[in-house]
Amino acid sequence: MPFQNHNVIVMLSRIAIVLSLFCLNGLCLSAQTFSLRQINDTCNVLVLATDSMSDEWLLLHPVYQFRVGDVDGDGVEEALVGVVKSTRFYPEKGNRLFVFKNRDGRVRPLWMGSRLGEEIVDFRVADGKLVSIERCWNGQYNLDEWEWSRFGPRFSRYILTNATLEEVNQTFNQYEKNTGHSRAVDAHPHGMEPTN
Repeated sequence: MPFQNHNVIVMLSRIAIVLSLFCLNGLCLSAQTFSLRQINDTCNVLVLATDSMSDEWLLLHPVYQFRVGDVDGDGVEEALVGVVKSTRFYPEKGNRLFVFKNRDGRVRPLWMGSRLGEEIVDFRVADGKLVSIERCWNGQYNLDEWEWSRFGPRFSRYILTNATLEEVNQTFNQYEKNTGHSRAVDAHPHGMEPTN
């Protein structure tokens, strides 16, 4: 009998170690939800809520877009926040993309980029890839696909180039329907929450 109890204890210890490693890699079993709470026109709070805790990240910039999707391919959704701000390399205010991740129950930046290729108009996650509408220098628009690399988004391909905004939006919406999609935002009086 003591031998059987020892085997059960060893087995339970192994399960606990596996679950601990699973959570250490950022893949905790608990459910998570990202939402955005607007404080005023230029101040927002990104909120991460799990089964057992919540964490917040203050964003001191206007938000033009908020989506949730698995952009880095690890099976866990990230928060993609489009903010309007200037950067060191681009002093003019423009649309930027920040990507945040759940790291052990805390909101942590995964990528806070200055720019993708051109000026970002809109973005989504489709089929595990970042897809962006970008305004070109000539007034036309591109629909670009980006794969996640260790640093952040890496250009993959043009889906559509030098098109009108209407053409790009039509392709953008069709591409999202055909490949699976991130969840977009609906505005609520108390903030923004991603919706299906």
